[in-house]
Amino acid sequence: GRIGVVGKVHHCMVDGIAAVELGSLLLDPSPDPPPEESDRWQPSGAPGAARRLLGGVVDLVREESSLAALPARLVRSPGRIGELIEPARRARDALAESLRPSEPREPVNQPITGARHLAWFSRPLADLKRIGRPRGASVNDVLLAASAGGIRSFMLGHDLDPAPLKTMVPVNVREGDASEFGNRISFVFVDLPCDEPDPIRRLQNVRLEMTERKEAGIPEGGDVAMTAVKYLPRAAQHVITRRIASPKTFNLTVSNIPGPRVPMYMLGCEMEAAYPVVPIADKYAVSIGMTTIGDLACFGLYAASEMLPDSDELAAAMNASIDELLEQVTI
Repeated sequence: GRIGVVGKVHHCMVDGIAAVELGSLLLDPSPDPPPEESDRWQPSGAPGAARRLLGGVVDLVREESSLAALPARLVRSPGRIGELIEPARRARDALAESLRPSEPREPVNQPITGARHLAWFSRPLADLKRIGRPRGASVNDVLLAASAGGIRSFMLGHDLDPAPLKTMVPVNVREGDASEFGNRISFVFVDLPCDEPDPIRRLQNVRLEMTERKEAGIPEGGDVAMTAVKYLPRAAQHVITRRIASPKTFNLTVSNIPGPRVPMYMLGCEMEAAYPVVPIADKYAVSIGMTTIGDLACFGLYAASEMLPDSDELAAAMNASIDELLEQVTI
C-alpha cells in the first residue's frame, strides 16, 4: 500500500533553483512498488445543497437527543456520574489554563504580512534522546528546552530581555485502534523558560511542567472543552475561540510531528528529510516544528519574513542550544 503525506504548499530554494513543495505526496514503502490494480471503484456524485442541509440537521438532532437523554441515563445508573465529573473537571482546568493571560512579546508577537520563510536544520534523533535519557525527559521535552534556549540567545543578540513565553504544545490524545487514520489533537500550555540561563534547568523546568499537565489530564480536558464549545451559542463560540487564538493568551506554538520510522520512497527515491511547516496567524511571527524521519530530527521554523527577516539566525541559535545541552550530558 501507499501512504499519503499531507503538508502545506510553499515555495523554497533547492541548490539555488526555485522549487515547489507539493501539499500532498504519495510515498511507497519500497523503491519498486507493484503496479496498482484497479478496483473499478467510482466516486458517487457530490450531494446537492438540500442533501447536505438534511444531513446536518440529522446530525444535530442526534447530538441534542443524546444530551437530552443524559439525565435519564444517570437516574438509571447513578454510579456513572463519576465518569462525567472527572472529564468535566479536566475540561474546566484545561479551559482555565488556555485562557490564562499572557503578554505579547517581541519579536514573536507582532502583526504580519503574507511573506514567509522556512528556516530549517536537522540532526540525529539520537542527540535528543541522549540529552533526555539521564533526566527522564522525552524528546518533546528536549525540543521545548532547545526552543527556549534558542529564543533566549536570539533575544539577547537583539538587545531584548529574555522572558518566559506561554507556548501552545499540540498533543495527540487518540486512543483505541492503532489502525485509525490521523490524529486527535488537543493542546497543553507551558511557559518556556527563556529567562533561565542554565540549559539543564530549562530542561528540568519544561519536563516538570509537561509531566504535571499530563498527570492532571489537561490534554484530555482540552479535547473535551473544545468539543463542548460547539454546543454554545455561536456568539459565545466566536468569543472563546478568538480569545484562545490571541497572543494575549499565548505567545508561540511548538509542535512535534512524528513521521515514518521506516524508509519511504517516491518514484524510487528514498525520502531522507521532511521539514515541517506549522501555520502561523496574525500577530504570531514564527512557529517551531519538528518532524522525525527515520533516525533524523528535522526542524522547521516558519516565519513571517518581513517581520522576522533573520529567522535563519533563530534556527542556528536553536541548533546551538541542542549542542549546549549535549555538552552538559558529557560533563
